Amino acid sequence: MKLYIVPQTHVQQFWHLAEPLLQKALDKGDGEFTAQTLKLTIAQGQQQLLLLMNDDKCVCALTVQWVMYPNDRVCYITYIGGRNTKDGFEQFKHWAKSNGGTCIQGATKFKGVAKLFNKLYGYEEKYTLMELKL
Repeated sequence: MKLYIVPQTHVQQFWHLAEPLLQKALDKGDGEFTAQTLKLTIAQGQQQLLLLMNDDKCVCALTVQWVMYPNDRVCYITYIGGRNTKDGFEQFKHWAKSNGGTCIQGATKFKGVAKLFNKLYGYEEKYTLMELKL
């Protein structure tokens, strides 16, 4: 398995590998993004596309955005689809840290996913995100 960081200028060439995996994650969200709007934010440099490849097959795709706080540079996972591995996650952690990241965050509305990420990767629940639609 190898982690590939897709430059924003190459999103069009690699999107066909990521879209089917990310679409499953998008379908579980609350409509914040469509596949096309997610691709657009990546092409504009607002988010980054990463692919975990096993030879020529994409087994996991994720999108991240950097969030700057006074005391942290957060690598925030916006969407993840497919099957990650411990080795793939270690490569991702190394990439995040080498790009100045001090932590990795992500949100889920499924307690089972939260428990799985805690068990597999050591994530800890930090907040419960609440929202009021206007």
